Amino acid sequence: MQGLARVAAAGMMRAWAAISMQGSVTIPQPSDTPVAHSPGIDSDRILVLGSGPAAGWGVSSHDIALPGSLARALSGRTQRGADVALIASSIGLLASAQVQLRGADLRRLDAIAVVLGVGDALHLTAERTWQANLTRLLNFIERHTNDSAYIYVQGIQPIRAIPIFNSLGGTIADRHARSLDAITERVCLSMRRSVFVPVADVEFLASAGLSDSTDYRHWGEFLAKKMAGRLDVVQRSRYPVPLGSTDATPSTAPIRGGDRRRLRRGCDTRLDHIVALAQQSFGTTSALFAIRDSNRLQIRSSTGPALPSPAWSDSMSAIVVRARGAVIVPDTLADQRLRRKAFVTGAPHMRFYAGFPIEAASGERIGALGVFDPKPRADSGFDAVLLRQLALMIQEEMNTNGEFAG
Repeated sequence: MQGLARVAAAGMMRAWAAISMQGSVTIPQPSDTPVAHSPGIDSDRILVLGSGPAAGWGVSSHDIALPGSLARALSGRTQRGADVALIASSIGLLASAQVQLRGADLRRLDAIAVVLGVGDALHLTAERTWQANLTRLLNFIERHTNDSAYIYVQGIQPIRAIPIFNSLGGTIADRHARSLDAITERVCLSMRRSVFVPVADVEFLASAGLSDSTDYRHWGEFLAKKMAGRLDVVQRSRYPVPLGSTDATPSTAPIRGGDRRRLRRGCDTRLDHIVALAQQSFGTTSALFAIRDSNRLQIRSSTGPALPSPAWSDSMSAIVVRARGAVIVPDTLADQRLRRKAFVTGAPHMRFYAGFPIEAASGERIGALGVFDPKPRADSGFDAVLLRQLALMIQEEMNTNGEFAG
């Protein structure tokens, strides 16, 4: 009998939630790409998997919603850059979260923030179902991420703090959310790298809900405080792992045939401008933006003397895409990996090189922006932050125009 009553109550709550959600049509929501970057080198790479307010309710851009707020808050604590991507739906259920991760390259991440549960609280998802779905999701994430990456599972935001749910139905959902949170805490304790982050007493979430950039700034700072310590202890390497290593490396991919056709049109003039800006900014003889085209290196834009298009495996770009961030080589002749490469012993007789990887919207590394000289130079004064910003400009240009679309 109790089970039938719960099913009936859940049905009524779903109907009430659906009616209440009609009020969300007038709530501003971001329409831009759900990623954000903050300046700095050796960037931390974060994924937010969320629903409800995590999707950016109340603001028009993800840069002032959770992704941008978290990126800036992390950089303020770590003094590094931060790249934050968001996968979110308005009122998604935990049961569908693993499907949302399909195709995502989780191995490249340093941390994942899971911000789910509003929909399950509103729908009165059975506690046993919640436990099974959460266990399945966290096991999946832990299997597909590096051992240094932690998963931060935030408790469910107080439902009545969301204006459209501020009624008796919200009170019922709040009570159920606290029961689900208790289960979440136990499940996280049973995992190796999952951390429960309670929010019941967090004032900015519990008072008036999320409605402007200030609220999201507080939210970003709240999560950054929980994440920064573990991120600081992650071992970092300035150069890529050795070629042929079996260690986890960023996912790389060549441009496919249909994408190659898109790459021949659209934004070449703007790319040329960014590459020229890189060359001028660093005072190098040459700069180039190159991508992987099957087994060859395709030079999309370059400045300086004419360059050959070597095999991808024999290019500096192939090394850069395996790196965590910027690759700076003061003198290639002093580097055992590079001194016998064709681009060192022959044209363009590269001695100094600095490069930063370029990613498709899917997260796959597909190329690099590089600046280089026939003369060595010290790396102590090199502005890796600026190089990253220029690479991100290229990345944004290509992704905005759909040129890296899968």
